Amino acid sequence: MITVTVEAGFGSTMFDPSPTWTDISAWFRRGDIHRGRPSVDQRFDTGTGSLVLDNRDGRFEPFNTSSPYDPDVVIGTPIRITAQPDGESVSPVFYGSARGWIPEYPTGNIDATVHVSLADGFLTLNQEDLSGLTFPAQTTDERIDAVLDAVGWPAGLRAVSPGLGTVQAVEFALPGDGGEQSALLHLQDVAEAEAGVLFMGADGTVVFQNRVAQSGATSQATFDGTLYSELDIQPDDAVLYNVLHIAREDGAQVVYDASAGRPRRVLTRDVMPMGNDAEVLSLAEWLYALFGEQRRRIDGLAFKPFKSAGLLADVIATELRDTVTVQHDPPGTGVALNALCAVEGIDQSFAPEDLTTVFSLVPLVETETQDYWILGTSELEVSTRIA
Repeated sequence: MITVTVEAGFGSTMFDPSPTWTDISAWFRRGDIHRGRPSVDQRFDTGTGSLVLDNRDGRFEPFNTSSPYDPDVVIGTPIRITAQPDGESVSPVFYGSARGWIPEYPTGNIDATVHVSLADGFLTLNQEDLSGLTFPAQTTDERIDAVLDAVGWPAGLRAVSPGLGTVQAVEFALPGDGGEQSALLHLQDVAEAEAGVLFMGADGTVVFQNRVAQSGATSQATFDGTLYSELDIQPDDAVLYNVLHIAREDGAQVVYDASAGRPRRVLTRDVMPMGNDAEVLSLAEWLYALFGEQRRRIDGLAFKPFKSAGLLADVIATELRDTVTVQHDPPGTGVALNALCAVEGIDQSFAPEDLTTVFSLVPLVETETQDYWILGTSELEVSTRIA
């Protein structure tokens, strides 16, 4: 019911906008990927994964001059994984690079495999240094594009939404002056300065979403108890913060305290690059709207999605930050769940015709889904608010 395709861009790098892809699916045995962030109050991590490839003819072994891919079986080779349920469209599963091609011999001299460890484009961006570069005061989206331009990231592998905030001018010192600055770290600082998110898409696209990206969100799929195999709900204090300490670099510091009569839960954001002091208070108010009250988290929504072709297609097509509805009717008098949620994490294990998926999600709050009017991009309606 599903076709998993694995391709390698031998001779290319992650900065190549159009690698020449070689289909290596015939040697693919199994794999896994892990994408997302530990919690909705944290940054998205570098996506990781692994592949096990049949290597009985030695084609994936580095330094093997008899390999049809020699001399290109190297660290940094782009890897693309897609999946297609029968009769459905192809969906991206992972786009990253090989961190290593490790020969393994699980049964002595009878079998041979290569273990390929994977990392998505965040690893590449983390290795790019901005030292010596200067950027003017800009909107957040302008800065993100400027940094990606500076390191040579392909224009076709970006999805940058309009920025709602501004960031300060910056001049990064040279390495000898202690100026090492990872491109990824600065991009994450910029996204966090307006409570937006930055993540790497399954198709290799750098995605920046502003803080109202979920405005007017509608459910892209509904998963109820007949469809998933496991549900893990966490109604704890992991994303509860009623005291916000926000500090702008060379500017205002705000303490937003709404803890009266309740235990204090403090969230600190230090040395943020916001462009003016007013944005410091705006960020504090926005974060309190998200985290000021207890929220349920759904850490383990697990699927073995071969119950129907439709379910399989929905699961495969779901991307980070997509909005889905999760429904649960517990036995007895337990509290039912019917929530519009954002997908914050995706873990998958797969074989040529098999797939297991686990989502981590968080229910959205009204502040996120409320319709907003963004200057210059939306038509003002009676029910909208200015973001």
